[in-house]
Amino acid sequence: MFEPLRHKLHQTFSAQETYDPVWERELDRGDDAGYFAHDSAVWVVHGGMSPMAAGIRALLTQALHPGALAGVAEHSNYQSDPLARLAGTIRWIFTLTYGDTQAARAACRWVQRRHVPVAGSYTSGAGDEKSYSANDPDLAAWVHIAFADAFLRSHEAFSGPVPQGADAYVREWAVAGELMGVKNPPRSEAELKAAIAGYEQRGELAGGPRVAEVVSFLTNPPLDPLILPGYKLLFAAVVGTLPESHRRMLGLERAAIGPVPLPSRLGGKAALGLAGITLAKKGPAELAARRRLFRLGVLNDLSYPEPGMTEHDEVPGGYGLLQLRERVGEGQAAFDALAEGLLTWELHRRSGLRTRPDTPRVQLGSRVELGFGFGPARITAPCRVVRLIEEVSRSGFAYGTLAGHPETGEESFAAVLGQDGSVYLEIRAVSKHSNRFYRLVSPAAEAAQRFATKHYVEAARRIAGSRP
Repeated sequence: MFEPLRHKLHQTFSAQETYDPVWERELDRGDDAGYFAHDSAVWVVHGGMSPMAAGIRALLTQALHPGALAGVAEHSNYQSDPLARLAGTIRWIFTLTYGDTQAARAACRWVQRRHVPVAGSYTSGAGDEKSYSANDPDLAAWVHIAFADAFLRSHEAFSGPVPQGADAYVREWAVAGELMGVKNPPRSEAELKAAIAGYEQRGELAGGPRVAEVVSFLTNPPLDPLILPGYKLLFAAVVGTLPESHRRMLGLERAAIGPVPLPSRLGGKAALGLAGITLAKKGPAELAARRRLFRLGVLNDLSYPEPGMTEHDEVPGGYGLLQLRERVGEGQAAFDALAEGLLTWELHRRSGLRTRPDTPRVQLGSRVELGFGFGPARITAPCRVVRLIEEVSRSGFAYGTLAGHPETGEESFAAVLGQDGSVYLEIRAVSKHSNRFYRLVSPAAEAAQRFATKHYVEAARRIAGSRP
């Protein structure tokens, strides 16, 4: 139902005709946790759907500084190719938010190199002629402040208060300012407000024909007709969140019928809500960061104490054991085919499960959502890969359950090549029901597990080539 809209949104944010978030998935690389923890205010504010509103507000706010606006107007192709500029900004934000420190620093250096030729002159709000350079610390400070304000206020308006507090977000995101050459960026909400007020009091912000041109473009951007109505709702909502002084300089007004203001924020929330239904709750960049954090031992979001249950003969108290070793083929080619089928999720797909992995190929930390059932009876079972099986005659993986899975525990899948050339599918599951409801319906749950296992075997035979 939502696939056409999902496709258009992916195209819009990636500036690619065919969406394939390779650079986002590669944020699972690296040897440290990055600048921002998984439970940080930055992850909260930059996650979800409110960044869509924040992007609009940031562009409007940044445009109020004549120097920042001159750099955009004179050195970018935002009107002829706005999506490419948007995609570049998204890449910087997500790399800095979710990448390791090396990737984050590299992203900032890349932006700074792109800024080197961005220089010229502009007329200040006070009427003085001034020179500008995009890498100038003072100009970078305004861009950083406008960004921090836009993302913080958009989150508050459309998602609610930041659980860790507004001060936490401003303080944490100050790291981004420093990486971009900003001297002493704001580190509290009060300092952020004071910094913005200072620009206004000094007369450094102004409207004018150039601002009107940007506003006109942002009011009616060249977006796909499927996306444009939602964008217009969101734009009106964002305008409603701006300070009155900024709206006046931008030449914008709150949506209203005569003297009665319209509840534009509700329209913005509706647009973001539809985007939230259409897109995944967590994007590829955040999922990649979680894989890296799991691999580094920084994050353990499994619903059971420690991975490794399927490696040991002893079964923990309260857990049940299911083991299977079924011959499914013959020879090296059959073994290679089954191993490949396991590591590309093909075994699960061919078993009839709705399979939604966050990586095309199984790797340590991969997250996969398995679905079975129909309609209101559909069950979603999220898992994370906790171990890879990489032996000459054994290949596969084990995954553990995450919150929301009907079971708690671990299951391993392996293609095994016997000494006589026989190829086996081995499955070992150590698990228990995750809550009272599933304990009450345990006969049905166990029947479903046996049913799934039977289909795994049938799929393995097809993959290994012993059955068409």
